[in-house]
Amino acid sequence: MSTEFIHRANFLTSGRKDIKVMNLGILKEGRATTLETFWKSRELTKLLEANPTIQIFLDSGAHSLLNAQVGLINTGSTVKTEKTADEDGCVTFTGTEFQDRLTPNQKIHYSKCTSGAPQFLADFSFNDKADVRQYLDNYVEFIKKYAVQCPLYVNLDIIYNADESWKNQMYMESKGLRPIPVYHFGEDIRHWKRMVDEYDYIGIGGVAGGVTLNQFVNFADPAFEYLWQKKPDCKVHGFAVTSHQLMTRYPFWSVDSTTWLKHAAYGNIMAPHWSEEKEDFNYFQPPVIYSVSDVSLVKATKNPHYTLSCPPAEVARVNEYFRRANVDPEKLKIDMLERFRVNIYYYEELLKCPQLHERKPFHRTRSFF
Repeated sequence: MSTEFIHRANFLTSGRKDIKVMNLGILKEGRATTLETFWKSRELTKLLEANPTIQIFLDSGAHSLLNAQVGLINTGSTVKTEKTADEDGCVTFTGTEFQDRLTPNQKIHYSKCTSGAPQFLADFSFNDKADVRQYLDNYVEFIKKYAVQCPLYVNLDIIYNADESWKNQMYMESKGLRPIPVYHFGEDIRHWKRMVDEYDYIGIGGVAGGVTLNQFVNFADPAFEYLWQKKPDCKVHGFAVTSHQLMTRYPFWSVDSTTWLKHAAYGNIMAPHWSEEKEDFNYFQPPVIYSVSDVSLVKATKNPHYTLSCPPAEVARVNEYFRRANVDPEKLKIDMLERFRVNIYYYEELLKCPQLHERKPFHRTRSFF
């Protein structure tokens, strides 16, 4: 497989009204695809009802649900974790034992220091709470109501608990749906193998939240090696994966991220490297990030950062890139809409890169970094 889609995460539900109008137009023109998370919002419902021809990749909002349901609790000397057949439904570990069981990603997401004492997530039983079950039922009904516009949708995965995720997968399938299951950083590979064996489209997540690329590679290499050996035509969606290193290493079918949005919001734009050999822009390298905000980060001036920090030849090439993208360099300094446009253009051109579509067997021994 090769990367066919780079979804702009929350493309329809991010930014000001004028940005949303522009994004809707781009989506209708087929110049972009989107993964949408905020399915409960009235805004997305109105957009779908007013635009019956648009289609979206629908995410379940699992991260937001998890953060809302799971508080960081003060565990004291012991914590309760995985449910067992014990009298209270839990097995108790000391704080140290529980910390040893956490994956690096869990420690990043669900630990904090209060007066120097870490606090940890203790229990995934929230998945059985009435409000979570209602959330899942509402999600099922939303998918059924907008089935034509949401042909691809994701399981309500319980992040860091593959068994609870599978429970929700089976529940959604009992309602006549076939959601995309998701494998998360730190989970046992047996869960991935089951997904590869039983599904034609699966997801993999976990590179966000502080996990380094090297950590993710060590986790993902054996997973993709199994996929290539057992079912090379299985489609894989990479959640929050638009790293060039990962997109070119693994046979993703689709990926998504909010990189295009975040850079624009912080006053930055993404631009391709210049190839002296080809005398043109080279999209098959990680992008160059330029600050184009109104006030330079280098000195108190109304000039964008790159005009001060880059040599004249590079400034000229960047301005040529802006010309091709049909954006106004002056507006880039003060208008986030204009920065959105140039970052959207970057991904449009990236998808034309032939190397991104090459079908390459996965080999774990390929060098990285």
